[in-house]
Amino acid sequence: MRECENCHVAVKGNREKCPLCQTPLDTTKPPVASSYPDVPLRFNKQRITKWLALLSLIIIFTTLGLGFIWRGNIQWIQAALFGIMSMWLVVLTIVRKRRNLAKSLLYLLIILSLLCVYLDYLIGWTGWSTTFAVPIFCSSAVIGMFVSSRLMRMKLADYILYLAAAAMLGLIPILFLIFSWVSTTIPSWISIGFSSLLLLLILFFNGSEIVRELQKRIFI
Repeated sequence: MRECENCHVAVKGNREKCPLCQTPLDTTKPPVASSYPDVPLRFNKQRITKWLALLSLIIIFTTLGLGFIWRGNIQWIQAALFGIMSMWLVVLTIVRKRRNLAKSLLYLLIILSLLCVYLDYLIGWTGWSTTFAVPIFCSSAVIGMFVSSRLMRMKLADYILYLAAAAMLGLIPILFLIFSWVSTTIPSWISIGFSSLLLLLILFFNGSEIVRELQKRIFI
């Protein structure tokens, strides 16, 4: 059986790293069968890749057609290519983090917010990303993560850190208000309000659980 010299624990299964501290294990030792069987996910990567490729081709040909109609407007092509890239990033993120819904939502919040800001810059800055996109994404992620955790009856330890992180990201629109990067303040205030309320509730009712999960992850 493989053992972790750092944690001083025995590790079952064909693992190359310790699941606690990620220290490389001695792979020369024969692995011991895990007590829990691997449960395969009902997931077909080839099918998703096929549909993504088909959708990408449709977007490309549609963009070329629009570009032919509105000649000289390169923004159509830029926006389409950006849309394809965003679509692939979102799907790959969901696929990679599919085992943890809360983590998937947090990753999507960060990726989509950055992509919207970049697209706003790419097609000529108008501030729609900081006025509407990012605050709406933040509010939606916080609410969606909270609701899904209740509906799916997730364990508190599986989502509490990601929910707190999403709530803290929801306070970013404060900077948009300070630097006047918005044309209307309502979406930003909604995001700030939801995130502040949720963050206070998390710290008040689950502060000890957050500390415990942080200690696990930084290996104190």
